[in-house]
Amino acid sequence: MHFPLFPILFKGKVTLFTLIILLKIHFLRSFVFPQTVDLQIILLELASVVIIFGLLELTKPQTDALFWIVDFLLSTYFMASVMYYSYFGQILNLQAVLQLVLIKDLSSSIFELFSLAYLFFYFDFLYIFIPLNFTKTLKKALPLSKFRNAPKIKIASAYQQKTVLITILLALVFSLLNIWLYPTKDNRMAMTRDVGLFNAQGYALYKYLSKSEDTPLQVSQFRQAVINQLKQVEPIHWPKYFGAASGKNVIMVQLESTENFLVGLAVNNQEITPNLNQLVKESMYFPHFYSQIGQGNTSDAEFITNTSIYPLQKGSIATDYVDIDYPSLPRLLKNQGYTSVTFHSNAVTFWNRDNLYPCLGFDKYFDKEYYQDQDRLGQWGSSDEILFKKALPILVDYQKKNQKFYASLIALTNHHPYVLPESKKQIMLPPQLEGTSIGNYLTSVNYQDYALGKFIEDLKATNLWNSSIFIVFGDHFGITKVMKREYKDILTLLLGREHDVIDELNVPLLIRLPGLKPQVIDTLGGQVDILPTLSNLLGIPLNKQITFGQDILNYDQNMLGFRFYHPDGTFIASDLLHLAGSNMGQNIDDSNITRNEEFFLKEEQRIKSLMQLSDSYLQFLDQNKKGGQKPKASHEESITMNVFK
Repeated sequence: MHFPLFPILFKGKVTLFTLIILLKIHFLRSFVFPQTVDLQIILLELASVVIIFGLLELTKPQTDALFWIVDFLLSTYFMASVMYYSYFGQILNLQAVLQLVLIKDLSSSIFELFSLAYLFFYFDFLYIFIPLNFTKTLKKALPLSKFRNAPKIKIASAYQQKTVLITILLALVFSLLNIWLYPTKDNRMAMTRDVGLFNAQGYALYKYLSKSEDTPLQVSQFRQAVINQLKQVEPIHWPKYFGAASGKNVIMVQLESTENFLVGLAVNNQEITPNLNQLVKESMYFPHFYSQIGQGNTSDAEFITNTSIYPLQKGSIATDYVDIDYPSLPRLLKNQGYTSVTFHSNAVTFWNRDNLYPCLGFDKYFDKEYYQDQDRLGQWGSSDEILFKKALPILVDYQKKNQKFYASLIALTNHHPYVLPESKKQIMLPPQLEGTSIGNYLTSVNYQDYALGKFIEDLKATNLWNSSIFIVFGDHFGITKVMKREYKDILTLLLGREHDVIDELNVPLLIRLPGLKPQVIDTLGGQVDILPTLSNLLGIPLNKQITFGQDILNYDQNMLGFRFYHPDGTFIASDLLHLAGSNMGQNIDDSNITRNEEFFLKEEQRIKSLMQLSDSYLQFLDQNKKGGQKPKASHEESITMNVFK
């Protein structure tokens, strides 16, 4: 809908700052939504800016300081949003801002994503603020002593106030009507594109603040039969491979930022992942396996694989849902006499893992305090070689004591910006790749694979290889938006096609079990399916546990939902990827397009119902958690490990 242009933008500084911020929003949109500028978008962006500076104008401060402060904060938010989009493909939201304290180790990635062009967001400070010598003027106008008293505000005249209020109300009504009438509010990026940056963020803030109004949930709402009905699957009473890994140790390796197209890829006649390629020949390999992380990224991958519960659409499980005894793989295995341990060479406080691990039921964790930054690479802690090398004696000790174990190892070296010292590089790149972010990514993945290969050799030497089920999977995408934009032709040459959304989601899964025939299994699967698949192999019934995934060794049909990076209602099913809000699906094998609006709308509702049930289940667990804070981990100095008492 269209409104007439607002009757007045006041005068003087208000007009100046409004125009400046509008120009900066246009610059931001040129990166994120380069082909969506029309009159209605301009008016919607204008409306939100008018509300901000109109409210400031009502106070009539004696100086322009408040306007410049707001301008600076908005400029910083704009620049951060463009950089965040360059990596995650999303606009920076409230949850991401709240999580900044958890991701302080991202400075190297931030530096890699920065461009001098982003300084345009501060052009007014360079060309207006500094030349006017505003600091000196401010000191004269407002001596420091005045800040110690109540601020002196000059109230606008009644006529001025009335004009300002009418303008703000017109802008507010215009924005609210467009938000209310917008059809797909679950699609955050589309909403930002179509109703404006601040309007979409205002709606998101409203939804975030109103979530506490959810009604209490009843346990009767959560039954496996309801989930199976939504997924249109029937229970299998005599599953294949049940108990094939009974009594085996469980070793699971989570590979950072590893996409599935890397498996089998060669550059300059050099395999990028020679050890994974060899493992494919010895394992059950799932080429159609997909990452389902939310905003918690790697920590979400840990959560999903250990619980078979979906992550949040916004925010992170590790920060938003803590102090809960989650039904999990470690707890299932504890009932079978297993000890569960996890290895992560960064500080355990990273992504709040010191709270997450006891919630998941891990008995012990080994973090930076154990690894002591030995052979540190970048800002993430010890190298993958050291991660595996120092984990091995712990596992060998369990074996000597006849203690069955579940070990989760989180490889971290292959993390953006993928910069390795020369001493760690294992392959020679062609000139066109040398020094590029794509070349760095391939080199980093190759090193990760090298470290994994050494770990496998060590497991074989200690006989753990034959007494364990070995699982390897990727946690999430590795190619960022800016890499795709800058190196589109190189990626197309490497893959033989364009790198697309399916590639971003597609990560490897390999399960190696002694005595089980190696094979390629084309069944559709996701991270939510790992727990039920392993439970079947280990011979552990799930009749007392709710899972949102399924055993992908026994089901041919599957439906996978996706959060945060894609709008609610996005799914993969029947060999098709459907992005919510569209009327088409893309084939996961050949990328051919299928159009069927009625079918996809129906399937969107089905996957939304499944996602909502998962969210409700999380709320139920949170509402019914046992009272009291979980005890913090203590340190046993004799073996320098962290133990949950």
